[in-house]
Amino acid sequence: MSGHSLRTLVAGTSLEREAVRTTAGEVSIRGTVGVAARISGAVAIGTCSVALVVDVALAAAARRRLDYPFTGVPARPAESAAIFLHNVRALGAIGGLLLVAQSPYWAGKMTRGRLHRAIRRAGEALLAAGVAANVFVVGLSLGAYGRRMVRAVLPHGPVELAAYALALALYLEGRDEPLPARRALVIIAVSISLLAVAALLETFVNL
Repeated sequence: MSGHSLRTLVAGTSLEREAVRTTAGEVSIRGTVGVAARISGAVAIGTCSVALVVDVALAAAARRRLDYPFTGVPARPAESAAIFLHNVRALGAIGGLLLVAQSPYWAGKMTRGRLHRAIRRAGEALLAAGVAANVFVVGLSLGAYGRRMVRAVLPHGPVELAAYALALALYLEGRDEPLPARRALVIIAVSISLLAVAALLETFVNL
């Protein structure tokens, strides 16, 4: 085989390997998005279930308890920045738990110690409690105030939900196996970007 033919073969093989890696990365990201969609659906169903129960049986009592003024968010850039930072801190809780889950792999360990498992389980319990509390509060508010509350959570609410769902999907994929750095960075960047968009919508777009 001539030197030119050998170089051509090597170059072709390298391009094929790169194409396989790119395709695998795209498939993995699509998989994460699919998990996020299922999480969003589950959260939406849970929220609507709480809202339905409250609307049927507890709407008046819930309104007295909540007593929302519906004054709106001041349309100021500083307000948008404050909302964004608050939401990013919540996203950071998921990121921190993901770091805990991934840390053994970075240290070259494929098994977890008892302390690591205990920390992760405690973090997951707190995270699950936070998600459940948000589902309950939003569902309670929607059931109590109906369309008025729907207008208050649109259009930013679904965008925030998508951001958190992506982060949760990434965690679920990385809790028991190492994550490719590229996929993790892409999903985290998209989640943060979505929170920035949601903060702008909440501040400057009212229905």
